[in-house]
Amino acid sequence: MLLILYIPFILASYLYENSTLITQTMFHEREDNPMYNLSVLSTYESYNQLDIKIEDLQKRQFYIPSDIEPFKTIYNDIINPIPCSHYDYETKIDESPFKFNVIRTDTQETMLSLYDIIVSEYYSEFTIKIPTKYFFGLGERNQKGFRFKEGIYTLYAKDVPQLLEDGKQPGKGVYSSHPVYLMRERSGKYHVFFFKNTSPMDVIYKDDKLTFKYIGGILQLKLFLGDYDPETAIKLYHSYLGGWALHPFWAMGYHHSRWPIKSSQKLKEYVYKHKELDIPLDTIWSDLDYMNDRQIFSVDEMRFLKNDFEEIQNKLGVNYIPLIDVAVGVKYGKQDKGFREGINLDIFLRSPNTGQRFRGKVWPGASYFPDFFHPNCSTYWRTMVKHLYQSTNFSGLWIDMNEPTNFCDGECDQQSGREKWNATMDYTDVNETYKNNHIRFPYIPGVSPLERMTLPPNLFHYGKYLHKDVHNIYGLQESYETYQAQKEIGKPLPFIISRSTFPGSGHFTQHWEGDNEASYTFLYLSVGSTMQFNIFGIPMVGADVCGFLDNTTPKLCARWVQLGSLYPFFRNHNNDRAKDQEFYSLGDEVLLAARRNIKLRYSIMKWYYSLFLRSNHTGTIFRPVFFEFNDDVNLFKDDVLDTQFLIGDELMAAPILIEGQTIRKAYFPKAYWYHFLSGSRLQKIEDSGQEHFVMCKYTDYVPLYIRGGSIILQQNITQVKSIKDLKNHFYAVIAIGEKDSFGTIIDLDEFSDQKIADKCDQLNCILNVNFSQQENQAEFTIVRADNGGPAAYPLFITRLKVYGLSPSQTIKCSSNKIVECSYSNENTFPYVSNILLNEGIGLEFGETTGVFKLTLQFS
Repeated sequence: MLLILYIPFILASYLYENSTLITQTMFHEREDNPMYNLSVLSTYESYNQLDIKIEDLQKRQFYIPSDIEPFKTIYNDIINPIPCSHYDYETKIDESPFKFNVIRTDTQETMLSLYDIIVSEYYSEFTIKIPTKYFFGLGERNQKGFRFKEGIYTLYAKDVPQLLEDGKQPGKGVYSSHPVYLMRERSGKYHVFFFKNTSPMDVIYKDDKLTFKYIGGILQLKLFLGDYDPETAIKLYHSYLGGWALHPFWAMGYHHSRWPIKSSQKLKEYVYKHKELDIPLDTIWSDLDYMNDRQIFSVDEMRFLKNDFEEIQNKLGVNYIPLIDVAVGVKYGKQDKGFREGINLDIFLRSPNTGQRFRGKVWPGASYFPDFFHPNCSTYWRTMVKHLYQSTNFSGLWIDMNEPTNFCDGECDQQSGREKWNATMDYTDVNETYKNNHIRFPYIPGVSPLERMTLPPNLFHYGKYLHKDVHNIYGLQESYETYQAQKEIGKPLPFIISRSTFPGSGHFTQHWEGDNEASYTFLYLSVGSTMQFNIFGIPMVGADVCGFLDNTTPKLCARWVQLGSLYPFFRNHNNDRAKDQEFYSLGDEVLLAARRNIKLRYSIMKWYYSLFLRSNHTGTIFRPVFFEFNDDVNLFKDDVLDTQFLIGDELMAAPILIEGQTIRKAYFPKAYWYHFLSGSRLQKIEDSGQEHFVMCKYTDYVPLYIRGGSIILQQNITQVKSIKDLKNHFYAVIAIGEKDSFGTIIDLDEFSDQKIADKCDQLNCILNVNFSQQENQAEFTIVRADNGGPAAYPLFITRLKVYGLSPSQTIKCSSNKIVECSYSNENTFPYVSNILLNEGIGLEFGETTGVFKLTLQFS
């Protein structure tokens, strides 16, 4: 459908004084801000995917280039769709005034009405009417609460630690921009909305309207229509983005970092201390300290010895991840390889004022910034990553400051005082084509100057792309180049943690939630933030446990390790001005809480990782509870949305997040629920959803509950120091539900990156585990998910721990393999049954010739 519009030459402008709105005016088109004649094109891409594009007829607006990487890999726009016999939506246009409506076919509910459209070169806006207040997304923001609430919000990647969102100006968006939300319609069905635009923007939410105000780029909206399961729409969106990257298995382990760790000897001491105190550890990290005077891609070889890196990784069996900032220090000139290669390949950004290389300041001092649009930048970045690998043999990379952050507001030589440019190694050759005039914007998203702590909006990237248009995708571009560099050095599953992200980043990178604060507020909001990034398509995510900024406290850290042990990405990290917060440095209670909860994580780690594999690159892992119980209105209350979550569809957590509490209320929707560790049953399927009191001391395990109908294969972790100690021995925790119980586990004998890439990433290596019960008989079966055959590798199960099974006097076992069993019933909880299988025989599925089946006879 193509509609030509002509919009009068009028747009809104706002005049600010000291960041306060003092007046609103209207003005006509001016020479430096032309209005456009527009085309409206709606493309029915599939029966459940719609694209709406409103752009200048002469195509003068910025659009994400689809012919260069990484963009041609991640955005699966359908240019010439095949017509469908049925569509889940219909569109309707009102002409006077103009309004574009999208209606769900079966319910006749209007999902979106688009109107009040203004488009010009440096200011555009549109409004959409939305069906309900239950929508989630539009980040990244440090907002205390998962549901999007009324206010004005800025989406512009900025380094602003500890900034709490209050829905007021000046804008408080942080490291990433994700103009995406998940909407629950009045019918209970869901859709995902994606405004495919990289510009800085404000989103104003009031009543039932969202108004987007932005300063460049075409108006392109994508709608992904799901059903009553939120996961359906989310998976469509993730598929459009190319899916998210699978991380290595070792990345599921516990990560320890500290700024500073000033030598490789100190790194080893941290590793040995964790082993000595029986705290499992899989990865040790370096912040800036390993570098030579904070020059990226360099290593201070006097303090960080290559032999020590080899000892950490090969002898101690711990992975190593160093940090890479994005700006290259100039103070050593061509003595520094990163600087020298950048000059030789001419990949540094240039100043709009002088045409010389843009002068910024970051941790090394005076700095240049790579231009990831430059065709030589791929060669540069991959060369330098390989250079760093030769020095450290790193396992993965941590990319930071990539919003990009600049300690000057714009160019440093335009400043005075301490931020004035001061570099003796400056290269002053001029390229006139990069000069550009200052842009007088009619409207500034977020009120604060766009160049504050970053690059100026009028700076040109290679290809004449204005920085205002590509600022929000700078981190995405760096993530892509870092991913490709790791592939080239032989990493089958590159692991990258990036601070700045944009839709599609998850195809290459994972994320941590930035420089958080050691406070109960940031502990609380991390639940919603982690669920948000699962919607955004980056499920391997987490906040720095115990807080990065300020001093933590023992009680706060104990609560955070309880919660953090369930984050997909689990790292303790803090800053150079805070006191030590290694778990063993905060007292015996924190040490006990850490040891217990980290070992709990390791006991279910193979099951946890199987969630990523069975999702096949799309969908959520760390999820709101309503994702499984969409009809329960109680789950949409903020105290439930913000403080309870699911892992997969099997486990629900209710951590304590409020200072001073040891007892909380938690809501349990209608289902069988059992305490995961004890097996005590909280409620039956016949019971309606109920609140229960949950008690949790600071040294306890995190409150964790298994849903009836689930099976989780757990492991004994008594002697486990890292994931390398996890053998293929399991016991099955079976929670009886209304029908059969179901679970999954991974069919591998060892979990190396290469083995996972070969056997699991593109193939199905999942085993389905079932437990079915009829009267006095039950069957426990394990079978491959892809072909219904036996497991490919040996797998040993020594015990069935069944929750909810009626007490019996005896149980007899029979199977297609010689199996002996004994039975015990725990007196404390009469519905917890332990069926011990002969320890010497086990169940070696790799040796069987068919599907394994264990039959249990009760009497």
